[in-house]
Amino acid sequence: MKTQNLNITNLKNSRVVRNIFKSVLGLSLIATVASCVEDPDIEDTKPQADGIALNDRFQNNRIDALEEFTLDAATGGMITGSQGTNVTFQPNSFGINGTPVTGQVIIQLIEIYDKGSMVLNNRSTLGMRANGDKEALKSAGEFFINAIQGANELELLEMASVESRPVDFADLDGGMKIFRGGPDNDCDGIDDDCDWVEADEDKNGEQDDPQIRDAQGADGAFATYNYNIGTFGWTNLDRWYSYTGAKTDIFIDVPAEFNQDNCAVYLSYDGEATALARMDVYNTSLEMFTEHYGLIPVGLEVHIIMVAEIDGVLNYAIQGTTIVEDHIEVITSLSPTTQPALEILINGLP
Repeated sequence: MKTQNLNITNLKNSRVVRNIFKSVLGLSLIATVASCVEDPDIEDTKPQADGIALNDRFQNNRIDALEEFTLDAATGGMITGSQGTNVTFQPNSFGINGTPVTGQVIIQLIEIYDKGSMVLNNRSTLGMRANGDKEALKSAGEFFINAIQGANELELLEMASVESRPVDFADLDGGMKIFRGGPDNDCDGIDDDCDWVEADEDKNGEQDDPQIRDAQGADGAFATYNYNIGTFGWTNLDRWYSYTGAKTDIFIDVPAEFNQDNCAVYLSYDGEATALARMDVYNTSLEMFTEHYGLIPVGLEVHIIMVAEIDGVLNYAIQGTTIVEDHIEVITSLSPTTQPALEILINGLP
C-alpha cells in the first residue's frame, strides 16, 4: 500500500491543510448535488463499522485470556500461567474488609507479552507522566492478577510476588519499572481502560523497581523480572521510551466513515518488540487521529495499525513509514481478516 507523507511546518495554519479543507468543501457540495439523484437506500445497505462490537471484541479477548487457579487461603502458594508467569501468595493473604478468608479461593491471571496481544486486548503501552504528558513505554509484560471467592472480590492483605516468564540475557533491560493503571489506580477490573503511571510505593505497596534474578534451565541460562504487589488489578513492567532527538506531531488520516467511536489506531515502534501506543486523540476539525504532545521522534521508523469491526468481521490496515516533521499518514482502505491472522501479522512487524 502506498504511503503518503506530507511535511508541513504549521499544520493548523498551513496552505496544505487549507487546501484540504477547500477540497473537502468542494467534494461535499458535489456529494450534496449527487445525493439528489442517487438511490437513498444504497447508503443504508453499505456495511458500517461498529465501535460497540469492536469494544466487545477487546473485552471478550481479555475474558478468553483469563486463566483461573485454585489455592487454599490458609496456606497460599504459587500459580504459574501458561506463558510462564509465576505469582506467589503468602498464607492468609486474602481477605474481605480486612479480615482473612478461609477455604478455597480462585486466582485470576492474564499475561500479555507481545504486540499482537496488546492490540487485540486493547492494552497498549501508553504511559502518563506526573505532569499529565503521555509517552510510549517499552514493556516486559502486562499482568492482570485478581482473587475471588464465590461472588466476592477479595483484597490482598499481604504482599504477593510476581516473577515474569524467562528472559534471555541479551533482552534484559535494567531500566524497567513497575507501572499501574491510571492516576487514581482506576484500572483494577479486567475491562477497565486506562493509561499507565509509575507505581507509588506508599500508595500501592509495590517496590520501586523490579529485581532481576539469574536462573538456569534446560535450555541454558536465563533471567526473570521480579516484583511485589500490594493490591490486585493490572500491573505493567515498563520503561519510558527515551529519545533525545527532534520530535513532532503525527496525524493519521483514516477513511471518511471512521472516527474515534468505531475504530482503534495504534503506533508500533520498529525495533522495539513491545512498544505500542494507541492514537487515542481524534481531532474533530481535521478529522484525523493524533497523539497528545508532539513527542514522536523525527526519523523514527514505525508502523501504523488500524482495526475496526464491520458486520462481525475484523478489518485492518498496517502501514510502515518514517516520521517526518508534522507527519500526516493517509490510510485509504481496510481489509478483512481473522484475529489469529492479524495477531501473526502484528507480531511479525520489525
